[in-house]
Amino acid sequence: MKRILVMGIGNLLMQDDGVGVHVIRQLEQMELPPEVEVVDGGTHSYDLLDYFSQADFCIVIDAMHTGGKPGTVYRIPLEELELSPDPNIQSLHEMSFAEAMYMLQLEGFNPQVLVYGVEPHTVDLGLELTSVVAEQIPLIIQSIRKDIAQMID
Repeated sequence: MKRILVMGIGNLLMQDDGVGVHVIRQLEQMELPPEVEVVDGGTHSYDLLDYFSQADFCIVIDAMHTGGKPGTVYRIPLEELELSPDPNIQSLHEMSFAEAMYMLQLEGFNPQVLVYGVEPHTVDLGLELTSVVAEQIPLIIQSIRKDIAQMID
């Protein structure tokens, strides 16, 4: 049986930066196939390596700053993002998603990773998403459910 991980990354205290966690919270309320694990990844990339190492497919949802129009949703395979680890990190607390994926590959794990990035409108103290980002959540969930169905087949 294929193992599918759906993980939301972000900081709920920083408005649109928490979009991934908001998506996960809604997915947790839905009935999903048994091979799907839904995880609130928060902001601790290193702690998430164990989850990624056990999955065949990963779907990651996070805010993505590209300079595009706020609320824009990007759906991109990880390898197309061309992420590279920061050679200057001093501590595991500084590890980002890019470093976590790099370490995972060094350890011999290579799950297929699909990233949903959402262009934030506001990243500032606050618990609520801006309306332009919140409006995208139903579309993101619908797309993720479609991806899950294709991964299972």
